[in-house]
Amino acid sequence: MKKTTLVLALGLGILSCEKPLETANVNKTGNTANLKVAAVGPWSRTFTDDFNAGSTLSQWQKANRKDYNSNYCQYDPSVPQVATKDFRSCLIITATKTGNNAYKSALLKSNYSFKPANNQEYRLSSQIKLIALDGSTFKSFTQTYGAWPAFWSVQETNWPTKGEIDIMEGYSFAPSSSRFASNLFYGTSTGNNLLGNTAERNYPSSFNVDGNSGWHLYDCYWKNQNGVVTVTTMIDNQIIATYTNSVSPNLSLQNFGPHTIMLNLNVGSNDANFINPNLIKLFSSTMMWVDYVTVDKRTI
Repeated sequence: MKKTTLVLALGLGILSCEKPLETANVNKTGNTANLKVAAVGPWSRTFTDDFNAGSTLSQWQKANRKDYNSNYCQYDPSVPQVATKDFRSCLIITATKTGNNAYKSALLKSNYSFKPANNQEYRLSSQIKLIALDGSTFKSFTQTYGAWPAFWSVQETNWPTKGEIDIMEGYSFAPSSSRFASNLFYGTSTGNNLLGNTAERNYPSSFNVDGNSGWHLYDCYWKNQNGVVTVTTMIDNQIIATYTNSVSPNLSLQNFGPHTIMLNLNVGSNDANFINPNLIKLFSSTMMWVDYVTVDKRTI
């Protein structure tokens, strides 16, 4: 999510509400790849936020700044709220228009950070729904234009020298299309991403943001097995991308982390060729509902 230049997809091939600790079961059939993790050690929970009623969001820092990619979007610490949606207690991030080419939204950064040691694996998970509201009428995220939600992990200090993992980035471009992708960023000097667009992987064309009542499970498996580091991103138990150093000679996953968890809903872009500020449409508001965020760890 934290970019200094626009990244476009090349489409290059590469390898419930419950929050279970058990391993996801997966088969690989046709073009549908599901992750199967060897049962070599029990998962233990290291972080959880269920965003229960009355939560003060004390496990998170709330940004008070503009988005790095959009001068049109101001992050306001008063925006994130906890409320009941779809019979779930959720974090609610709401983006609204505040003036001419001016929008207010939120970004949350966890106080918790993580990085797998040798022969360790972490699993970062969240259930998220994207929705818009036109007065009292709900609209699909795909009917908006210029919304840019993300679920990601990063080490912000001296970015991108400790890497960034984008599990989900969504881009709305109504009436033509919407797009979702996973991505990586990395560089050896501050402010200089060396990966270009080589690590962006689009979600499958079959992905429907309104499917399953709009709720989707987003996962990231990050492991270090005898010094070989692998990052796998998933949507609803389907693999989106498996990243190793072979993605690019400029990628060093060994240098990633420790990462904090990020949740945000950006609006617009400093690149008008990517998101035209004159076309931005959020209706009354566009929202990101987050049911929970969990992190599990195990030995491998």
